[in-house]
Amino acid sequence: MANVEKRSEVFPECQWCANNVGRIAFWGNVGLFGIKLLCGVAGGSKALLADAVHSAVDVVTATIVMICLRVSKTPPDEEHPFGHGQVEYITSLFIGLSLITVAVFILYNAVMDILSGVTTQPNFIAVLGLLVSIVGNELMFRQSLCCGERFRSPAMIANAWENRADVYSSLAALVGVIGAQLGFLFMDRVGAILVAVLITKSGIKMLRDAWHGILDRSLEDAVENQIREEAEADPDVLEVVLLKTRAIGQHRSVEMKCRVSPEMTLREGYVVVNRVRDRLVEKIDNLGLMTISPTADGC
Repeated sequence: MANVEKRSEVFPECQWCANNVGRIAFWGNVGLFGIKLLCGVAGGSKALLADAVHSAVDVVTATIVMICLRVSKTPPDEEHPFGHGQVEYITSLFIGLSLITVAVFILYNAVMDILSGVTTQPNFIAVLGLLVSIVGNELMFRQSLCCGERFRSPAMIANAWENRADVYSSLAALVGVIGAQLGFLFMDRVGAILVAVLITKSGIKMLRDAWHGILDRSLEDAVENQIREEAEADPDVLEVVLLKTRAIGQHRSVEMKCRVSPEMTLREGYVVVNRVRDRLVEKIDNLGLMTISPTADGC
């Protein structure tokens, strides 16, 4: 938490963005849903209507993200001594499942239309709606990803990649609409199928990342190596004999045991590990719970 606060002092605008990621995603997707729905109906595009359904789901997930981020910031309590950060992975899991559900719905309807011989020729209004969607979702993607990476928030990052999935799905729908305008009427439905495939791909990636987070997967090797190097840089630390890490929402948890000289007293050993703790907080971002203890026998 100390690192997050330190960053917000240096970049106050980042804290504002982080606090409003959910609201920006919510109102942005409400606007895009309305635009795509109106343009899809007026333009006669099945692909754009499928993309509108995607935006409707984004409105729901943005609401969930807002709730999740508020819960994840709740301080630890007796029942949750490690805090509430894991709720962010549950949110990512929900977003992934919702994306796959939407993809199945879109895929089913598009395939049934092709099998039934239903064809339409969208007009320029559909193209205009898709261009607005591409630009709007790309802007929301960049804002949410920037905040997610800066504050190491799985929920913000998941929200960002869902917006990027919207960009790809709108591009796929655009290909279908342009193809239909050129006389290949089935291409509008093919565009809808491409939308479904891209949405499914994004959903599966989110499910995988969320699952790893829920199961307390270790931090990246590069981060663990940096933690070990910073600890062993202390002149009184002979070596790190135990290192366990995991991500808890936006924060990183570290359990570590450092070997010190057997001639040191227990008090002196804890002076060393407290110094190591301060060094890690200074050098490595978003370290939350740290359990560091000295040992003289290397066990």
